[in-house]
Amino acid sequence: MKLLVTYALEKERCPISIDGVEIVEVATGVGKTQAATTVALAVMEHKPDMVLNYGSVGTYRHKVGDILVARSFVDRDMYKLPMDWSDRRIDFAACFGSGLRSVVDGKETDIAPVINTGDNFVLSADEDLGCDAVDMESFAEAWVCRKVGVPFLAVKYVTDVLGQNSVASWSEKLENERRDLESFFRQNAEKITK
Repeated sequence: MKLLVTYALEKERCPISIDGVEIVEVATGVGKTQAATTVALAVMEHKPDMVLNYGSVGTYRHKVGDILVARSFVDRDMYKLPMDWSDRRIDFAACFGSGLRSVVDGKETDIAPVINTGDNFVLSADEDLGCDAVDMESFAEAWVCRKVGVPFLAVKYVTDVLGQNSVASWSEKLENERRDLESFFRQNAEKITK
């Protein structure tokens, strides 16, 4: 079994090890274009059985330190258009990682978070984006995986609350993100590919 593991920036990288699973890691870069291109090339080259994305997100519904296991993704750039675009939301079935649960307020939960992806760093909570969290890569990676028929799952760590944090505070929280995600993956290694 081969698992493609993606993250945006090298400074977000945390080690993942699963017995009997070949893991290929790829830093995608920031934003939808870089993420989609990098994942498409990696899927063509490595032919993984599944893709796991992890990284940071902002939110106005959760707290810093929460970990969201997501299978639903919205393109916020397309979502704002008044037309019905069929590709502006992607939902994946629990093809793998079915035993992984989100951790909210320090407790495991079966919430089904929606990640909203766009090419801007959201700093304000003034607009209801219809989601649990925002990032800049997940939807693009999910879109590629859906097109090529590879299962996709994202595990996201809340680093900032919209309207309360800045870009500078985001970068200061990356050490906590790496530490907490590494612990999460270590504790749940056997559940990732099941």
